[in-house]
Amino acid sequence: EAQIADIAQAYITGLQSEGVIGTAKHYPGKTLIVKDPHKYVVAAEIGKKDVYPYQYLVEKGEVKAIMVSHVISSGQVDSEGVPAVVSKKVLDNLRTDFDGLIISDEIHMLGLKKYYNSLDEMYVGVFKAGNDVVLNFDSNPNEIYRMIQVVKTAVERGEIPETQIDASVKRILEAKGFTVR
Repeated sequence: EAQIADIAQAYITGLQSEGVIGTAKHYPGKTLIVKDPHKYVVAAEIGKKDVYPYQYLVEKGEVKAIMVSHVISSGQVDSEGVPAVVSKKVLDNLRTDFDGLIISDEIHMLGLKKYYNSLDEMYVGVFKAGNDVVLNFDSNPNEIYRMIQVVKTAVERGEIPETQIDASVKRILEAKGFTVR
């Protein structure tokens, strides 16, 4: 895991030296070992060695973004029976030491989509958990607009704190090089 962390750091440093936001993925790990989360709801036991590369990159202060997977995790990172990407506990714990962007993996992967009864419930879940950037590759712009409206309504009814959305916008702007007060 130390070798992986060193290689990841070198790669991310190279990307970021050219103005690309380097992203460590797929937190908390094990996505190459379990069934394909593009197709299945998956679970994995996460150990210290799985999270070490992420902790190393965060401690070095060089990684600007971490992508969170749809794995239902237990062990060192416990998502409490839900996919990590929608676990407020997982994202809050990650946020404890990391002030960069938290990015969801693509939300239409069946490993997340099959977990929910509706798209609206899923849209609220990924934002409510605390993702700064939510990857939605739906090709229909009307569906993207609908997602925004669903999240807006959840903010208006107090289900998602407006301060959380504001903090995400601030982190996105800062990652892009803007100075935000």
